[in-house]
Amino acid sequence: MQKIITTKRNGYFVYQKQIDIDFAQIIDDYIQGKITRQILNSGNVERSVARITVNDKHYIIKCEKERDRRLEKRIMRVISGPYFSRLFHRLVRAQEQGCQITNDIYFVAEKIRFREALETWIIAEYVEGTVLSEINDIKPYYTEIAKLINKLHSYGLASNDIHAGNFVLTESGLKIIDLSDFGNFAICKANDLVALKRFYGIEPEKKSVVYRFISLRNQIRHWSRKMRGKKTRL
Repeated sequence: MQKIITTKRNGYFVYQKQIDIDFAQIIDDYIQGKITRQILNSGNVERSVARITVNDKHYIIKCEKERDRRLEKRIMRVISGPYFSRLFHRLVRAQEQGCQITNDIYFVAEKIRFREALETWIIAEYVEGTVLSEINDIKPYYTEIAKLINKLHSYGLASNDIHAGNFVLTESGLKIIDLSDFGNFAICKANDLVALKRFYGIEPEKKSVVYRFISLRNQIRHWSRKMRGKKTRL
């Protein structure tokens, strides 16, 4: 059984797998520029992502400072608590059930105020392989994508951000990376299935009430924007 060690350091709540590596020191060395890094495009100025190499092993290192300022989102964060430490524990539980289809997490450090994470550092597994966004025709992988998402859901996890850049083709098959299932799990699962239908034309095996509601909501938004002459996402 994998164990997560919890400590407090320099104002951060720190969570680390019981591994003989000082990930907190790696964070310090990274901040001080002592570690070679390849900056990866996160698409968000409040979120930095890089690939680093330590003792000939690649890792992903992230710093998250993004917070949705909307009142309802802040209330939800206060109720549910910091996301990444919860994801870390959920991932370990899934791994104990045999989950090997998403990248591992080794370390999370959260600076918290009123149950909100103001700043989060994450060190995660770098998955070696080919990202599907680098492949011209990914239709041959549609069936495997659908099976992967259904399996992910069976472990109590969801992507909530399905696009080709989050799927990696490895020697052992397809893996999904960068989970971001903030909020209600049923809604995150439904968002995954809606995205599969929208991007890849993959119909879900079962259409839950939540799935139907989100699909209807998206249709209403689509026609509302179209009637106002705005660009639509559908």
